Amino acid sequence: MRIFLGEPTASILITVVPVPVAPFPVRVAVAATALLAVAGGCSTPADPFQAPSGQYLAIGDSYSAGFRPSLDGEPPATTNDGFAWQVADATGLELVNVSCSGITTTDFVSGRPCAEDLRGDDAPDRTDGSEASTVLGHVDRHPDEIELVTVVLGTNDLRPCTSFGPRWRECVARVLPRVERALDRLLSDLRERLGPSVPIVGLTYPDVWAAEPVREPDAPRSPLVTEASVELFRDHLNPMLRRTYAGHGARFADVTEEFGGYLPVERRTTAGEVPARAALICTETYYCARDDGHPNPRGHERIADLVLETLRPR
Repeated sequence: MRIFLGEPTASILITVVPVPVAPFPVRVAVAATALLAVAGGCSTPADPFQAPSGQYLAIGDSYSAGFRPSLDGEPPATTNDGFAWQVADATGLELVNVSCSGITTTDFVSGRPCAEDLRGDDAPDRTDGSEASTVLGHVDRHPDEIELVTVVLGTNDLRPCTSFGPRWRECVARVLPRVERALDRLLSDLRERLGPSVPIVGLTYPDVWAAEPVREPDAPRSPLVTEASVELFRDHLNPMLRRTYAGHGARFADVTEEFGGYLPVERRTTAGEVPARAALICTETYYCARDDGHPNPRGHERIADLVLETLRPR
């Protein structure tokens, strides 16, 4: 598939090898079977297309809220195209979305309530406290209905570090322990209420800075920013997230890897135009065309498929 990126006056041609995607009914069957097996240790139901009943609790920031930038003259907005809605559709679970665009992990756990226009659709009534208090209040009211939880938090905390100046590693070393403590508190509170059998999937993010050499090919700093961002995700953020989720019996969906973030810089697309680790960033997020790191609908579909794959019995 040959795709032009960017504005017509400065388009970029990238050749992408299509990734096979299971037909929708197959994904429903896989997800339903996985949820039942993980949550209850049960055998496959007699009807393999019978989706489970109950609620799916999506927790997080703008990725979970389905945020998109300004497009076609429309202002920036949260949408229902995000991965959370796709996972809900595939599993048949009712979506309860407690997400806030732009929120940090620490503010999610102990900050102020999210502004209404930054919340995702399908959100419960908010409380006067933090977003975590909204989550836990909902779980307390529906203790036996939650059958799946996803959490995506962390990169907003690192915003002061991602200019990738000379002291970015020192910045990360200061910030990550706070993220870990806040995430650990949130997961502890969830596990205490939900018990050990409800599946929790923690997500990380695409490394959008891997596409800097495509977005700004003439900028001398672009290769340096990309190398720093690869290190940030590979050696700092993602190991912390994986460790913290594992400590609470949660699975980890490595979105960075899924979007090619760990590929060596020498690896190119099939036509050789750009680094392979930049191709999916440019085609499945708004980063190269709009300077916005959020996934487009196809990128959200990739993330949703990864969540469903993560839920499959091991």
